[in-house]
Amino acid sequence: MNKLKPWIEIAKPHRDIRDGSFDESLFAADLGLVANGKGPKDYLDPELFARKTYLTNNLRAALVEVGNRLGGDDTAAAVFRMQTDFGGGKTHTLLAAYHLFGSPDKVGATKFGRELASELKSGELPRARVAVLDGSAMTVDPETMPDGTTLHSFLGHLAWRLGGATLYEKIRAKDEGLRGTSTVEMVNLLTDAAPCLILLDETLEYLNKALEMRAQDGNLAATTLTIIKELCTAVSNVPGVAIIATLTSSRLEDYATLAGEEMQERLSKVVGRTENIVTPVEGDDIFPILHTRLFETVGDQSERRAVADAYGAWYEQMGDALPQQFRDPAYRDRIEHAYPFHPELIDILTNRWGSLSGFQRTRGALRTLAHTVKALAQRNQQSPLIHAGDMPLADAGVRAEVIRFAGESFKAALNADIIRRESKAAEEDRRRGGEVEKYNIAVALATTAFLNSFGADKVVGASAPQMLIGVGRPNPGLSRGVLDDVRDALSGSLWYMRYEAGRYRFTTEPNLNKVIVEREGAIGDDRLIELLREATIKVAPQTEPFRVETSVTESSDLADEPRLTIGVLTPDLTIGPEHGPDTVARASIILNNRGGSARTNKNAIVLIAGDRAGIAKARQTARSLAAMRDITRDQARLKRFNQEQRGQLAERLVSAEERLPQQITMAYRHLILLGGDGGSVSRVDTVDLGPTRASATIPGRILEHLKNNDRYLDSTLAPAALLTERFGVIAPGEQAVELDRLLGYFYRLPRLPKLADHDVLRRCLIQGVANGTFGLASGAMWDAPDAVLRHGTAVDPSEVQFQPGTWLVRAAAIALRIQARQPNITSAANGDGTTKGEPAPGAQDETPSNSSPVSAPEPNSRPGSTDPNSITISISGVPADKIRDVVKVAVMPLASGGAELAVDVEIRARNPAGISRNTLNLVVAEGLRQLGVEHSFTED
Repeated sequence: MNKLKPWIEIAKPHRDIRDGSFDESLFAADLGLVANGKGPKDYLDPELFARKTYLTNNLRAALVEVGNRLGGDDTAAAVFRMQTDFGGGKTHTLLAAYHLFGSPDKVGATKFGRELASELKSGELPRARVAVLDGSAMTVDPETMPDGTTLHSFLGHLAWRLGGATLYEKIRAKDEGLRGTSTVEMVNLLTDAAPCLILLDETLEYLNKALEMRAQDGNLAATTLTIIKELCTAVSNVPGVAIIATLTSSRLEDYATLAGEEMQERLSKVVGRTENIVTPVEGDDIFPILHTRLFETVGDQSERRAVADAYGAWYEQMGDALPQQFRDPAYRDRIEHAYPFHPELIDILTNRWGSLSGFQRTRGALRTLAHTVKALAQRNQQSPLIHAGDMPLADAGVRAEVIRFAGESFKAALNADIIRRESKAAEEDRRRGGEVEKYNIAVALATTAFLNSFGADKVVGASAPQMLIGVGRPNPGLSRGVLDDVRDALSGSLWYMRYEAGRYRFTTEPNLNKVIVEREGAIGDDRLIELLREATIKVAPQTEPFRVETSVTESSDLADEPRLTIGVLTPDLTIGPEHGPDTVARASIILNNRGGSARTNKNAIVLIAGDRAGIAKARQTARSLAAMRDITRDQARLKRFNQEQRGQLAERLVSAEERLPQQITMAYRHLILLGGDGGSVSRVDTVDLGPTRASATIPGRILEHLKNNDRYLDSTLAPAALLTERFGVIAPGEQAVELDRLLGYFYRLPRLPKLADHDVLRRCLIQGVANGTFGLASGAMWDAPDAVLRHGTAVDPSEVQFQPGTWLVRAAAIALRIQARQPNITSAANGDGTTKGEPAPGAQDETPSNSSPVSAPEPNSRPGSTDPNSITISISGVPADKIRDVVKVAVMPLASGGAELAVDVEIRARNPAGISRNTLNLVVAEGLRQLGVEHSFTED
């Protein structure tokens, strides 16, 4: 799919919209001011107004009907009641009629005027007297006109505006007496003024003022209603006269009282007897109106269609995650017609906000969208459409419109969760980075939920599909999974957004997140330390062969004895950008000392330290866990939660209890242990164990690492390794070492591997004696005359005792000692090997079944032989699970002894079901290539 152009590269806002210099009064047309020669030029100038007005089908039909009536067509309707829902509303319609029939000579040359004239029966625009009665501009107090006439009531204003002082004189007495008139008198009045057009705007506002004014028949409001009823009846009976009335107030919330509601109902009944309802804007008529008012152009139709098709295809990919209406081909048409706005944004303003008494559909919506386009254009927004989530609530102009109907109490929610740089949603965007941060997806999701949180519906808030529609776009980096993941993260972090009845909505009351955060502030360090300790014990159980000690902070916390021990450092001893050196220094003291003395068994101990960032996460989880436990015990607080919130608290509590031990396991990833010879040159090694699975344990991680790096042996130790310089268990110039000392070396010397148990060394010794690598002697001294010597023969495990008096002896030395005892050993080589007579050097016996895989005598290993300079070892038939052991016993000892090694490997693989080509190419070949190893494949 080709990358879609940003809307700002296709649509071009009007200059004043783009730079923010537009006058907000352009979206607050006032009929009364225009009739008095005041207001913006866009409304005062008939020609300019006509050029900027979009003719919807309904508006066109209504104006044609009015024009025919004013032109003398008795069959045309006379009384019109405006019923508007959104943009290009009632006042704009009244202004269109005002200019069209009041100044036909100025409007007639425009496209607007020509189109209407062509549809009139007379073929031309009629001129008529236009009387504007704007209830917001009229008062119930006596008002003196420019010609000196003083008006007292609705009747007086009507007469004077239709015919000045001359026509007013006919009803002066009734006006001054605040009395009504008759239908006959009203017909006479209108006949004298015909052709004329009467425009009634904000009538309800005038009636509410009149409620407090006493009149002859009760109050002025009742008298005015009677006059309006007679007026509508008279208009229907006088040719060339029409009336257009708007009955609802744009400030209806100011009259939300019983008297105000009753007055509106009575007014509707009065006009309703003769009305012809006009709805100038219906449904998607709003789209071209927005284009006209806000943009110079919305781009080429083909470009708009390309965007619509791309979104339509993406919605189809979402499948049942979105309702069918979004996946229907017709919705692509809506996207094209609404461009650059996403239809869902306009629907929110129409269907949700439009039902609120505090939101003026035309004025409020146009101002909101004008500020939206301004803010997004100025930051060069790169989205293909302006989504609901893109509404910039941080913009002062947009925010003012929202607060006007939402109320000041929502400022806290906006500040904490959406509009500030440090808000929760903005932090989530920065935390994730990438496309999420580029398009501010977290802020957009929160904004979508916020916009859907208002309306007259009983159930408010954004459903999961609405959240997806509010931010989703054809972008590979913003898959549904990513969007859902960010949404779910916000559910657990925002302070004022709630998830109730399957919908996300904002309230002025802090949600569970905020309550938890507030309670977290009261959690002391002692509780955190205890929770961390409990969690650490869970994931650091006693695990053979290790003894596990938690909460280690001093060297005295770990005993100095020949037993493998894991010391888990306290959570304050971490390794990270700031705390690493101090922790390693403390660990060095613990590893090398026990209290005030040097530690003997240095190779028996390993330490594990927490990662600074990981421990910080665990501490936060522990703090939240403690807070939630407190809230659960706070019955007064629980009573304030609804059932859904109590369920969320229970779920989050269980989740935190499960998550804390897992975080502890993942945090304790820095292994600290000694290397070197264990003396003055021993070194402290730190190893990052890296990430791990959630089900792992701390001892398990350590054991796995030690095994994989040959620092822990649980089954096999190659006998020859005991004689290497690397091990150094027999000092140069010495021929033997006692077994108790030998065993002790494995606990004392960090250069040696750690043994799972004594049997690992016992099996090694039995195998080494059997294959002649070394010998075994028992006696006060290894070379004592009465010492029992074993070499090249089987040894019973009971003979291998790790105590004084049992010795490991170099092969050459013990062979010479045996020869010295039995000079004729050659003739007895095939004897029974009893008493003092031992088998000849190199004689073979059955090797124990649990010995090293190397079961034959090594080349040239006979006593007295010369060390070879070169050797080739041929090994065949090695099963896959023994490859690692072969490397341990045959490769690593030679390499550690300084030999240069070249290893050629031939792998023969067979599988009747076939060997995966992907495995060969993507795993085996690629892995060898990365290792820099020459290789080839031959298929049989």
